[in-house]
Parts: sequence; structure tokens; C-alpha cells
Amino acid sequence: MPKILSYPKCATSFIKFCVEADKHLTNKLIRVRPFDVSLRDGLQGLSKEEQQKMNTIDKLNLYLKIKEIYNPPHMEIGSIVSRKVFPIFQDSYSLHNYIEYSQLETDEPKINNFILIPNETQFNNINKFMGLSCFSFITSVSESFQMKNTKMTLDTTFQQLNNMMRILDNKPGKSTVKLYVSCINECPIEGKINNNIIIEKILQYQELKPDILCLSDTCGTLTVQDTKYILSNLTKEKSKNISLHLHVKQGREDEVEEIIHTALDFGITSFDVSAIETGGCSVTMNHSDLAPNLSYELYYKSLATYLLK
Repeated sequence: MPKILSYPKCATSFIKFCVEADKHLTNKLIRVRPFDVSLRDGLQGLSKEEQQKMNTIDKLNLYLKIKEIYNPPHMEIGSIVSRKVFPIFQDSYSLHNYIEYSQLETDEPKINNFILIPNETQFNNINKFMGLSCFSFITSVSESFQMKNTKMTLDTTFQQLNNMMRILDNKPGKSTVKLYVSCINECPIEGKINNNIIIEKILQYQELKPDILCLSDTCGTLTVQDTKYILSNLTKEKSKNISLHLHVKQGREDEVEEIIHTALDFGITSFDVSAIETGGCSVTMNHSDLAPNLSYELYYKSLATYLLK
């Protein structure tokens, strides 16, 4: 009787799965890595009551647990935002500084800890963060979404992004920038977005030269067909730094798995993953419409089934 293999749930079990399945990692999968967003997008998807109960020690314990179990190379651990909008992130600088200081005292591989910064005004507060070198910025393909989410037009957002990128270019040391592009496929306000508009915006944002250009499926409705169309209309040069941020509505797990397979076919190597079952833009969407981020379980299952094809 053939051995029944259990799908992996973390990096260690994924390697074990590959050995047991007698499958060698292709060059493409050797470079594939998760980008953990539990402590930013995951937390902002919590209810207000749950957010009020989460303190800095809870966050630190969650960080250490994620590091121990999943050990992702990149983690987003907070945001510089208005206290009125997201009070849960008011301790982001102290959490970041404690983690960064702790990493100086260990020989373990260093995790790149990202802080999300929504605009140029908040960017001026980065001096609170000790040695901050990993930045997440946000934009969209939808004018309505951008206005509701950041109170800025897309043109103003682009100009601010350009200003921040130029400042970082002139700073001593290496900075790493992840730029989120929200509403890939659909906007919660405008509805379905034309794929050609999405492609046009992606090419525009690539002019800013972010290290990671993250396409965010804000509504959790991205299809395999649209994924193929968007990625196939980008040159290899224009798609090499692209990552995916997927929200998984109940019942769409198989579709999301196929989207991941499609992305892997196009050489995408970075996927946002969360260790908690929440996520989404609660500023622009009703809480009932939010869908969880891609879980580690579905992420590693998708990698395993890709190898078994």
C-alpha cells in the first residue's frame, strides 16, 4: 500500500515532505520564500475588542512564536499610522527597536523587519526606529480606494512615493522597499478593475524601482485567468520583483492554490503569509467582508502540490 503523505505546514515539514515524496526542489522553488504579515495586516483585521486586548508583550510573543515555527526571512511588524485609525500600532517603534536590539545580541540569521508607512508626513517620524532599513509603502490602482484609505489621490500618492524613495536612495546604508499595490482585480468601492488599467499602473509603479512590488488582492476575488493575463503582459524584467498578497475567502482555497501555481510558473518567488486567521483593509471594507490572509498551511500545501504536478 502506497504511503500517504501529509501536506507540510512549515519550512521544516516542507523539506521533509520533499524527501518523502522523492521530489527535488527546482531552482524556482529553492528561491521561494514567505513574507510574514501577521503583525501588521493580520492584526489590523482583528475586531476592535481583540485589538484592545493585544499589548506589546503579546506581539513580541507572537513574533517569537512565528520565528520559532516558521522562521520567515521577512516580517512586517507594525505601521506608523494615526492613533485614531489604528491604536493597535502605536507601540510599533518600541516593538521594532526591542526586536532589532535583540537581534544584535545573537548569531542567528537576522529577520528583515518591515514597518509600513502610509505617507510622507509619517515618513518623517522614522527617526524613532533604531536602524530601520526595511520599509513598506502603499498605493492602489483605484482612485476611490486610495482616497478612502489614505485621503490622497493616486497622483499625490505617486509623488510622495517618489519623494520617499529618493530620500532613501540618498541615505547611508542599504534600504529595502516593499510597495503594496492594492485592488488588483477588484476595488471594494468601484468594483471590478479592468486588467489593462492594472497593468498600466503596475508599469508606472515599477518606475519607482521598489525592491518588492506586491500585488494585493484586496477583495479576495482574484482569478487564475486574470492572474495569467496580468503576469503574461509584463516583461520578465518588469515582473522579477513582483510578489503576491492574497486574501482567501472560504471556499476559494483551490482557486488560490491554482493562483499560486500560476505565479510560480511566471517565476514569482515571494508570497505574503500570516500565522493568524485574519487580515484585510478594515479602513475601506466592512469587517464582515474581510477575508483572511494566505495561511502557512495553504502556502506550503500549494508548494507541495506544485512539486507533485
